[in-house]
Amino acid sequence: MRKLFVLVLLVALSCSPLFSLPAQNSGKRIRLKPSPAAARCGSTLKWETDLDAALVRAEAEELPVFWYLPTVRGSFMDRKAEIDYVQLAGPFSWPRTIALIQDNFVPLRLVPSRDLCKRFDVERYTFVEPGFLVLDAEGKELFRESEITTLHPGWYASRLRSMAGLKPGRTDGLPTMMNPDMGQKFLFDFPGIASNEGFRAALAKLASNEQAEALHLRAAGAFWAADEDLARTLWTELRDGFPDHPLAAKAAMEIESHGGIVRGQEVYGELDAAATKPSGHGTRVDEGAYTEEQLWQRGVDYLLSMQRMDGGWKDSIYDFGGTDGLPNVQVAVSAICARALLERATVKKDDPRLEAALLRALRYLLDESNLNTNDTDELIWAYTYRAQTLARWLDLRPQDAEGLRPSLQLIGERLLEVQRDDGSWAHEYSNPFVTAEGLIALDCIRDRHIEVAGLERAARRGITALLRCRTDEGAYTYGNVRAGRKARASMEGGVGRIPLGELALNLWDVKEARSLEEAVAASLEHEKHLLPAQKYDDHTRTFAYGGFFFWYDLHARTEAMLAANKRRMKVALGVQREQIIHLAEIDGAFIDSHEIGRCYGTGMALWCLALCRDK
Repeated sequence: MRKLFVLVLLVALSCSPLFSLPAQNSGKRIRLKPSPAAARCGSTLKWETDLDAALVRAEAEELPVFWYLPTVRGSFMDRKAEIDYVQLAGPFSWPRTIALIQDNFVPLRLVPSRDLCKRFDVERYTFVEPGFLVLDAEGKELFRESEITTLHPGWYASRLRSMAGLKPGRTDGLPTMMNPDMGQKFLFDFPGIASNEGFRAALAKLASNEQAEALHLRAAGAFWAADEDLARTLWTELRDGFPDHPLAAKAAMEIESHGGIVRGQEVYGELDAAATKPSGHGTRVDEGAYTEEQLWQRGVDYLLSMQRMDGGWKDSIYDFGGTDGLPNVQVAVSAICARALLERATVKKDDPRLEAALLRALRYLLDESNLNTNDTDELIWAYTYRAQTLARWLDLRPQDAEGLRPSLQLIGERLLEVQRDDGSWAHEYSNPFVTAEGLIALDCIRDRHIEVAGLERAARRGITALLRCRTDEGAYTYGNVRAGRKARASMEGGVGRIPLGELALNLWDVKEARSLEEAVAASLEHEKHLLPAQKYDDHTRTFAYGGFFFWYDLHARTEAMLAANKRRMKVALGVQREQIIHLAEIDGAFIDSHEIGRCYGTGMALWCLALCRDK
């Protein structure tokens, strides 16, 4: 099996007879560590590991300290090690960035102690890792950045040069030291075979360091062109042929699925000056940098670059339900990304790139073998998001009905099979937000006149389960409520659950449903508790929010706004649209959780923008 990335290496191994998946619903998270070759990432920099030693050196060398914080003490961030891998294989393996840090700073890599956290105000939740501080030789803070979720050479170069008091430098957005025009040629201009004569002839003319850089650029370009076999071949050649070059260790990280390119967080290319302006939120772009149309263009380009050979999007490593659920997570994410491209195709008709990508995506989404039905922890998402995307596809492209209708019928049947005895649905556990998702998916199927035996009865049972979880005030619980128990929940925790629950009820039982306008108003009133959770890969201290609920909740609210069908919702949708635009990353993509990934975030954001447009 030579495909490079079923993005987590473990999922690729699961296809091998030498590897057996954990038992159904094991919840076991098997997280592979980098090989010795990959673990060398970042080692070219002469890191200090003690703050006092770094300050002594800073005074002696008359340089500021560049302090990289991979995490902070007491952080609940779930993927601390994996976040560190991406950083070490990203900016701290880029030759240009290494040179900027090494020549102009004293590099310090240190997880702060409790006292240092207080001294520098880098407490958990308030300083969202990864990030860095720049200190003078006295230990006074000069600059800081956290929430770094998009790795771009131009962004790092602009920050470092500004902090070092240097004039602006190259704007090509490449991580290499070689001539920018030559770098662009290696990145994009050669055909996709490793033995290509033009590529080999150009490579042979380069010095050893430049050859390593050229191999990496060509591999990155191949990956973004969905030629994963070529990417693996070239990264392997780089790893084995130039073992002392910093990009060799990076190549090993990419091969092992720990690197920023395969994880979708590392991007190249020139950035507008407005995109590098500090926003106060790490790599989130400053307000006003991009128009909505620019975000559509950039977001779609990003999704096209991350679609894999089989038609899916595989950057997500969300494994809270266990590693055995990853295939289902990736199918769900792929449905969301396909929905974004489908919406773009309604505006950019007959775009050959979009049409080719949609064709590959449809084949992937209709292929049930892409699921792991032996594990149900995350299976519901693969059903509900496919139901919504395929239903929308059927509306927009009825000529594809022959393939779509049987798949939607099968999804309906599967939803009935996984419904719990009490009428609820579950991912890792039963809860009202998943029950609402199940009802919304069944409505998509019913609304397209697709017959599924027992669908109406299943919906009634789902409604009963959902209503058990609603408080008298109108909030929804986080977990499932058994029959005979009283629901207890706060309105502050319902930014997504309240509009989602009422949307499901409005679709199926208007008499029991409450006002969607009031649900949206409650969501907007309490969103201040959700917003700080973006980019945090676990629950925060307030109302159980987390990064993985961020786009999920905004999408639920946007759908509820659209379904309300009231004149005043036009204003609310306009506010929602502006909020989404201001959440973009520096390259025009979107993210909420390192684990779920930037493909998910970008797909969700564009889907929401399309809903705002439809009003």
